Amino acid sequence: MLKPSVAPHLRRTERPFYQAGGVLLCLVPLTGFSCLYYGWRPALLVLIGMAAAMLTELLCSLFRWRRPAIQDGTAAVTGALIGSMMSPLTPFWVPAVGAAFAIGVAKMPFGGTGRNVFNPAAAGMAFCAICFPTRLFIYPDPSVQQALPFLDTSTVITALSPAAQLSNSGRSSYDWMDLLSGNFPGPIASAGVIVLLACILYLYVRGSSSPLITVPYLVTCALGALWFPRAPLDAAFGVALELCTGLLLFTGVFLLCDPVTAPRHWLARMVYGCFAGMLVMFLRHYGRFECCEFFAVLMVNAFSPILDRGCWQLTKFLSVLTAKGVRRS
Repeated sequence: MLKPSVAPHLRRTERPFYQAGGVLLCLVPLTGFSCLYYGWRPALLVLIGMAAAMLTELLCSLFRWRRPAIQDGTAAVTGALIGSMMSPLTPFWVPAVGAAFAIGVAKMPFGGTGRNVFNPAAAGMAFCAICFPTRLFIYPDPSVQQALPFLDTSTVITALSPAAQLSNSGRSSYDWMDLLSGNFPGPIASAGVIVLLACILYLYVRGSSSPLITVPYLVTCALGALWFPRAPLDAAFGVALELCTGLLLFTGVFLLCDPVTAPRHWLARMVYGCFAGMLVMFLRHYGRFECCEFFAVLMVNAFSPILDRGCWQLTKFLSVLTAKGVRRS
């Protein structure tokens, strides 16, 4: 007897809100950590992204004469992820535009939840990075320890992020304690490295994230940073700087492990993670933007079905060869 499952799950019977709720719960301490440095502005950016995503999904559902599925939480997760990847200085309308693009272009035209080909949050961030690069990659100096104003941010003291320093092949002005405490300029989601690591463990235990993707991805990025350093730094610190800055660590947990766009097969997941790591390091060396991880996510999304099919055929072929060898022996 066949048991139907709610998209995007093929075998699991849990509701999408279970997984979406876990992601939203992890974004709360990440956003709160950024609020410690910059006041309430990061939280407002995340909330605006969530509201814009849910409103866009509601309008798209009404336009298609279908029942809105806002209660599954996937639209809220998309908007929250987009808001979390913004700079604390980003104008409030930018996450709204990015969330609207993510839902209205990258998700709903493909059929809605469980049917999109590309990660909507990555698509929304890629759209904003191409259209509004000067709004995304300007960061406030966290050492000032002053709450950011809601509207007029022209007088805020800014600083180069470690990712920007690496992209310019310059030495970093930050140390190990800065990386662990999040005391460096960057996107909202990169402020709390310790909190982000705790979120990784929580999602693994909960079953909402796959180590088969994240671990090969991080190992590939670490090897790329070790073999092809972008700045004359100590090897260990150079690798840590690459992994902890920008959106590299955040991408490995919240974007690559999306259950809709990630492969299902265990071997395909490992290849998928390695491929994403290679693309991220390539774009960091030769790309235009200091945060390029969402472009790599969109690229590997396009190969996800091919990897699934190819790895399934490969393991099936190897199992047949193994069975024939056992029979002959």
